[in-house]
Amino acid sequence: MAIGLMEVLARYADEPLSRVPFVTSIVLVMALPDAPPSRPYAVIGGHLLSCLAGLIALWAFGTGEAACAVALGLALWLMLCFDALHPPAGIDAFLVVVFALPVSWVLSPVLIGAIFLVGFARAWTQGERWLRQNAFVGKIGSHRFFQWEPPKIDSAMLVRRALGQRRREEEEIQEQDPDDTPLKRE
Repeated sequence: MAIGLMEVLARYADEPLSRVPFVTSIVLVMALPDAPPSRPYAVIGGHLLSCLAGLIALWAFGTGEAACAVALGLALWLMLCFDALHPPAGIDAFLVVVFALPVSWVLSPVLIGAIFLVGFARAWTQGERWLRQNAFVGKIGSHRFFQWEPPKIDSAMLVRRALGQRRREEEEIQEQDPDDTPLKRE
C-alpha cells in the first residue's frame, strides 16, 4: 500500500519515479518499525542530511563519480554525527549529484515524502497493534502466524553442542577399541 501511494503521489507531483528515494525506506519502516533507523527523527533527518551532503558535493565537485563518493561519505558522516542514521537515505546524496537536482527537490519529494512515510508507518503500526489486541484476538489471535517468533541463536550453546558431539564420537571410538587412545595413536 505504501509503495502504491508513493507511486500515485509521484505521478501527481510530476516527479519521475526513478528520483523518488523511498522504496527501501518503506521496506525498513514497515518491516522493522521499532528499529532505531525507523524512528521518525532518523527517517526525516537522514533524508534531509543526505540531501544536504549531495548538494554540498554537487556544489564543490559538480557531477561525476568522485562527487558521488564524496556525497555518500559525507551523508553517512552527517547521519552518524546527528544520530539520524537511516541507511536508505544515502540514495538521496547519490540522486542529487547524478541528476544535479535543485534545492527545491529537497522540499518535494524528499521532506514531504519523509513526513508522509513516517505518518503512514506510524498509523499502520498502531493499526496492526490495535487489531492484534482488540479486534481479531478471538478469531485469528490464536493462529500460529501471530505467535511465531524468530529463533534465538545462542552461540555458546552451539559451541557446547559441537564439543559434546566430538566428545561422544571419541567415546564411541574408545568403546569400540579401548587400546586405541589419542595418545597411543600419536
